[in-house]
Amino acid sequence: MALSSLLVRNSAAISRLGMLSCPLSSAALSSSLAAPMTTTAQEEMAKFWDKNAQKKRPMSPHLTIYKPQLTAMLSMTHRGTGAAMAGCVYAFSMGMLVVNPLLGWDFPTIISFVKSLELHPWLILGGKWCMAWPISYHAMNGIRHLTWDTGYGFDMKVLYSSGWF
Repeated sequence: MALSSLLVRNSAAISRLGMLSCPLSSAALSSSLAAPMTTTAQEEMAKFWDKNAQKKRPMSPHLTIYKPQLTAMLSMTHRGTGAAMAGCVYAFSMGMLVVNPLLGWDFPTIISFVKSLELHPWLILGGKWCMAWPISYHAMNGIRHLTWDTGYGFDMKVLYSSGWF
C-alpha cells in the first residue's frame, strides 16, 4: 500500500520523465477495484483441458518428435553417471555397515571371496570397465564444464568436438 501511495504522489514527476503517459490516480492502483477471483486454478486447468479435448488438439509430443541433440544427451549422461556413482557409494557403504557386523567380513575378506569365485577374466574386465567408465566420463565432462566456466568452448565447432571427444 505504501508503494502505491508513493507512486501516486510522484506520478506527475515520473510522467514528466516520460516513463508514464499520464499521472496515476489512487483508484488505478487500488486493489479493491480488481475483479474478484471467481474460479480456482483447478477449475481453470479443467476448462483448458476440456477445450483442448473438444478441439481435438494433441498433447505436446515434446521428446518423441525432436531429434536428440548431442549436448542434451551429454548433459543427461553426466547427471546419470553422477547419480549412479552416488547411489553405488551409498549402497556399498550401507552394505559394509550391515555385512561387517553380521558376518564379520571386512573389505579384504570380500576381495578374497570374489577371487575365490574364479570368474572368467573377461567378466572381471567387464566389471572393472563398468566401474571405471562412469568415473572417467564424469571426470572428463566435469573438466569440460570447468573450461566453460572460463568462457572457452561455447563455439559450436568446439562444443561438438569436445562433446564427441
